[in-house]
Amino acid sequence: MLSWLEHAAGLLIWCGVLWDGFATIILPRTVDPWRRVSGTFYKWSWALWAAVGRRIRQPELRLSFLSVYGPLSIVILLVHWAVLMIFAFALIYHGLGPRFQAAAGEVGFGTLLYMSASTFLTLGLGDVTSSDSIARLFILLEAGSGYMFLALMITYMPVLDQAYGVREVGNLMIHSRAGCPPSALKLLHRYSGTDRSEVLRGNLREAEHWMAEILQSHLSHPMLSVYRAQHWGQSWLVSLATVLDACALLIAGGEGRLAAQARTTYRMGLRLLKDLTDTLSLTVDPRCRGRLSTADLPALLAAVKGSNLPLNLEPPAAIQLLRLVRRYDVHLVALSSSLVIPLPSWIPRRKASDDSGSDKL
Repeated sequence: MLSWLEHAAGLLIWCGVLWDGFATIILPRTVDPWRRVSGTFYKWSWALWAAVGRRIRQPELRLSFLSVYGPLSIVILLVHWAVLMIFAFALIYHGLGPRFQAAAGEVGFGTLLYMSASTFLTLGLGDVTSSDSIARLFILLEAGSGYMFLALMITYMPVLDQAYGVREVGNLMIHSRAGCPPSALKLLHRYSGTDRSEVLRGNLREAEHWMAEILQSHLSHPMLSVYRAQHWGQSWLVSLATVLDACALLIAGGEGRLAAQARTTYRMGLRLLKDLTDTLSLTVDPRCRGRLSTADLPALLAAVKGSNLPLNLEPPAAIQLLRLVRRYDVHLVALSSSLVIPLPSWIPRRKASDDSGSDKL
């Protein structure tokens, strides 16, 4: 009875790991990520890693520590799958009974675990063998699983790296246009005027396309959310907040084709935030403190007036602005808290040139 239980447990673990790898890499959006082994691994490991990162006071050291998690987690996940697969086949072999022979003598679970590892890693030393057809069948299955696992390692990392690269290209472009530190007021001020409005409209259209790419890649591979920029102060979440802030200002106080494009970009950004918070199973608190409140409006209106922006933010438009910002701010706050990424303020606290460096996130 114990042998059959070991055999069944090994088969169950093996099938579970195969399904987890298949659903994560080949059919990533078919299964809820947090209902898979990999999803549970990321949920708890990131919570622990982020908790340690929050205790680091030095910004540079904190960013370096948090940046390691993304690539390292992929390696740990692949090793985790391999260890489970090796252990599963060791249980299967042990459940088959005395069907194996070893050159060193008695065959115990430790010997079968060693044979499983050498078979999975395609070493094929041959010091533990079997003449039984059923045992040989499982040895072939494990060797095939090892080759498949190697193929996953070769193909999975470039896919993530490519998606990360696409995100960071758009991120860098937004940061280069929105100043340092980035803000919606700086972005709009740089492209204010009739002769530059079409340029700003094209930038918003590019940002909409960038958001759509993030939506597709991060829903398929949620672990990309914890990948961080390699440059100080240039987080993709900060870029997203900056673009949405600019769109909210243009919708509330702008007009014409520029305001129409801002509405389209705003809808895409709002969908991205809603879907991403749902995918990451984050709790969105509608009562959380946002970045813009009624008390902040006088300072914001003064900053808009001081920047000579062609925006009409009379009281009705100001109320609409608060509503627009509140719709996406609750999702931004949830992502900021989970990913340990500070959000940009509406009104820049200090003047900085584009060559003066970046705030460290």
